[in-house]
Amino acid sequence: MKVQVRKCRFTGKIFEEKDLKKYAAHLKKLRIELAEKRKIESTKKTFKSWLTKEKRNIHHPDDIPAWFLKNQKTIMNGANAGFGNSPFDSDKFFGTDEFTKFEFTSIRYSKSASNSHVHPDNGVSNWCGKDSNKPTGYKGWTGHVSGTLKRNRTHSSSYPYGAALNAVGIKTGSGGGGNEHWGYGITLFLDDWPGLKAAIDEMEKEEIVNRLKGIK
Repeated sequence: MKVQVRKCRFTGKIFEEKDLKKYAAHLKKLRIELAEKRKIESTKKTFKSWLTKEKRNIHHPDDIPAWFLKNQKTIMNGANAGFGNSPFDSDKFFGTDEFTKFEFTSIRYSKSASNSHVHPDNGVSNWCGKDSNKPTGYKGWTGHVSGTLKRNRTHSSSYPYGAALNAVGIKTGSGGGGNEHWGYGITLFLDDWPGLKAAIDEMEKEEIVNRLKGIK
């Protein structure tokens, strides 16, 4: 007796003719997986340059929450592509996810923001400043971020918001919470945010000029 089969040209998996529904379901799932892989590969090529360009136009921390919400899908894709450095594979975003709240509070500028736990991408950490051969801090803004990530109940047991923050260079300290209510202490190192750095550099130059004028 001759048995007709279908062979998936992508995976090599064999389906008998009586299992056409399973074959169709297999192809549908595979198409979704391949589309996601293509998206990730595309994001890996473009996210870093996009982010650098965007950051040049952000001159104050107050600009970041609205910018983050506006560009959240691009940021989610960046986190899914590995830019958020999440240690858990389950911490990924899905198409129905949406940040509905994103707020900064108690934001303050510091000429020596702590690098005990976090540091700029081009810097180093120094626990409590104990290593005299390393910097004891970097210029930056410190404060707190809180938000809400609205997502389908089937994904409620994973928490990818931290990966999104890290993907754009919002360095997180203590905090956490569920998707509906989460918050962290944060540091925005100037070395990671060229627009913020340019604004502070200009302000400090003006202060020096004004002091020199006062001396005269």
